[in-house]
Amino acid sequence: MPNVKVDSLALHELELNLKAGNILIKGRKATSRGIARFFTDLNRLLSLYRMEILPLTCAQIAKAADLRDKHKLSFYDSHHASSAMLYDSKIISTDITYDSIEGLTRIDPYILKSTRTNLS
Repeated sequence: MPNVKVDSLALHELELNLKAGNILIKGRKATSRGIARFFTDLNRLLSLYRMEILPLTCAQIAKAADLRDKHKLSFYDSHHASSAMLYDSKIISTDITYDSIEGLTRIDPYILKSTRTNLS
């Protein structure tokens, strides 16, 4: 997947959801050891597909705060949007909330899978 980047806060959100049991591993709430293994495996996959993790920056935080105020986004949604906007203005998501943000293009992953949309 060329040019696909991962917002660092997406990893944080994923960890919190694993820890809370909102996302299960093998049908069970993840243990600390399970979370460590999960992220070790995820890191290997990200490396295999050459997917870079975008760092959290002051510019991203400022943009996220503005987006939360203007579009009433959640904390994480605002950060995912700001990260995408500061990188290339494209976000892969099923969340139609992103469609209302001027300057941001949402790419539905289901359409991406079926059409092999060019992300560059």
